[in-house]
Amino acid sequence: MASTFGGLNIMTLGMSAQQLSQNTTGHNVANASTAGYSRQTVNLVTTTPQQIYTANGMSMAGTGVTTASITRARDFLVDTQYWQKNSTKNYWSTQSDVLAKVENVFNDTKNTGIQNAIELFHTALGTLASNGSEDSARTAAREAANALVETLQTSGSNLVSQANDASSRIDTQISQVNSLSKQIAALNKQIVSQEATGATANDLRDQRDKLVDELSSFTEVNVSEEKNGSYTVIISGGVSLVQGEHATDLTVEHGKNNPYGYDTTKVTTLNGTVNVNFKNGSIASLMDLRDTTINGYLADLDSLAQSLLQDFNTQHKQGQTKDLTAADNFFGVTGVDYTDAAEDPTKMASPASWLSILKVNEKFYETNGVNLIAAAGADAAGTADGTNATALKNWLVDDPSTTSAALGKNSLSSYYASMVSSVGVQTQQAKNMTTNQTVIFDSVATTRESISGVSMDEELSNMIKFQQAYGACAKMLATMDSMLDSLINIR
Repeated sequence: MASTFGGLNIMTLGMSAQQLSQNTTGHNVANASTAGYSRQTVNLVTTTPQQIYTANGMSMAGTGVTTASITRARDFLVDTQYWQKNSTKNYWSTQSDVLAKVENVFNDTKNTGIQNAIELFHTALGTLASNGSEDSARTAAREAANALVETLQTSGSNLVSQANDASSRIDTQISQVNSLSKQIAALNKQIVSQEATGATANDLRDQRDKLVDELSSFTEVNVSEEKNGSYTVIISGGVSLVQGEHATDLTVEHGKNNPYGYDTTKVTTLNGTVNVNFKNGSIASLMDLRDTTINGYLADLDSLAQSLLQDFNTQHKQGQTKDLTAADNFFGVTGVDYTDAAEDPTKMASPASWLSILKVNEKFYETNGVNLIAAAGADAAGTADGTNATALKNWLVDDPSTTSAALGKNSLSSYYASMVSSVGVQTQQAKNMTTNQTVIFDSVATTRESISGVSMDEELSNMIKFQQAYGACAKMLATMDSMLDSLINIR
């Protein structure tokens, strides 16, 4: 026989269930703009039915409703895709941002840049070829050469600054990775503790997933969930960054690049025994930019400097000074044979770049020093001869028939033009990849939002549904109370 007060109990349970559902709806609405929040749902189930006797035998009578769980709307597969696409997108967006700055280093205009400096030097040598006896033409050639040296070295310094900035950003981002890993490990501990009772720590899980979102922007992450609810996070190279409540600290070892002198960083685990090789994400992008892209363009500038010290000097020494005596180096130091392997600055005990030692011969700045510029050819009969100046002028822009140790079969001008073209192609590729990866990432983010996001229309509809259900339960409760009151008074 059913309990006399069973109906009251059913309505009480119903009101409690609808009230909890209403409160959860309010929690969803309140967190609609909270980053990383996942919509929560109260899962209701019927209570254990009661056996009763009927005219046709035993039957099962309902006893009400209870709460089975409160779950969050989340798809781990979509989260995994989100983390993968986020790291790829950030790799290319970082490439695009830094390459745009590198491109500005080689942003030649009508009055500035390396190409302009080469053209001015070419023009000055042409004037010298026509006016070999004029000191003003020699002075103009010397100053144009000095302007080219300063422009090359300024460009090199700007690239070194970009490399140093990349190292500084890597250092900062490794600190952020360490902070995020510690927070994830701490949340693992809290989640395991709370869920040991069988509950689901929805809000803590949201916080943890948001931290993994942030982590995935720095590097590619591989996340797996253990049976106890904790995350194991493995980053590139198989390094276990987070395992349970333990987080592995990453350390940065600082150094200097040879021969260009920019700051370098090597990331290892805390004991320094394992090198961390990052893949995707902004950290990997910064390392690739610094160690491959920027280093490569510094090497190209170094090749230009090497060619001036070797090839240009070789041609210069084939001519004669204004006094029709044997000429020496135009660039560098008098008496040094830069074609000798022993004079290679990159292979000395304290390595230096060719660009760092590049300068116009200081003797050209002494009294009557411009007379040492070899404008005349080897067979010149007079000071007005400009045969060698013409050869030097042509050397700047005409591709040689023989192979240069520094530039191959390229002139100074054509070698630099290929550098600029390469920078432009790389920058445009990075922009295109950023656009493509952003579209893919946004698609995954939209899918995740459709699963986990809070829809105000849906929540308001639920609010009305739960409100009406609560009101109906309350009305039923009042009716049943009135019936029992009448029964009690009759008896």
